[in-house]
Formats: sequence, structure tokens, C-alpha cells
Amino acid sequence: MKLSKVLTGLAGCVLATASLTGCIVVDHGDDHLTRGSLTVALTIDGSDDPWECFDHDVSGVAVSVEDEAGFVVEAVGDCDDLGLTIDGLSDGYYDVDVWLVDFDGYAMSDIVRVEGVDVLEGADTLVEVDFPWRWIDP
Repeated sequence: MKLSKVLTGLAGCVLATASLTGCIVVDHGDDHLTRGSLTVALTIDGSDDPWECFDHDVSGVAVSVEDEAGFVVEAVGDCDDLGLTIDGLSDGYYDVDVWLVDFDGYAMSDIVRVEGVDVLEGADTLVEVDFPWRWIDP
């Protein structure tokens, strides 16, 4: 008997056994499952010192990301982190709105809009935003 027939039969038995237990693993590679991410890096009046958040009574940074079809994802992060990352975005162009919020979640700054941000699958896209002190409402 040829070795190839034995290996083929053995592989068939393994697959049949796996199907009876409900365990079939199909590996298409991870490339098609990867998504992109968008990171917003924040500075206040040109500084990346977290104390700027405290000095201006800012609690958080809010981000709204809108894709070409109008689907919106919003997130709020701690201002002390000076930014946040939104994962799971598909390939495409996004409009990004960023604003600062107080401890109650109310907007306390102008909105900075960055249009046409290109997000690629499997990559992190960086958007840098600065809020001059005069854009922040005390």
C-alpha cells in the first residue's frame, strides 16, 4: 500500500472524528480578520503634560469617528492619558471630531475636526490634536 493512501485515509479519519466532536478548525490566515485602529494624541496648549488637564479642569477627551457611509463610533477617554485608541475600524476614510469634556461629561472646548483620515487594515493611524488654552471654556 502506498504511503500517500495511508496518509490520506488517516487525515480523513481525523477529520471525521473532529466533526463528530464538533471541533473543526479552518485556518484562512489572520490577514482578512485584521482591522485598523485610530489613535488620537492630545496636547493642550502645545503641551503633552497631564497636569494641563488638571490646570484647565478637563476630565476627558471625547472622540467621534464617522465613516464614509455615515456610521459613527464615539468614545471618551481620561484626559490624563492624553488620547485614546479606537480599534476595529475597516479600511477607509473617516472624519474625526475631538473635544474636551468636564467631570460631568459636558463639552468644554471647541470641536476639532480632522477630515479624510485614511485608516488601513492592520495598521494604527495617528491623529494629533492640540487645544490652545483659549479654546477651553473654564
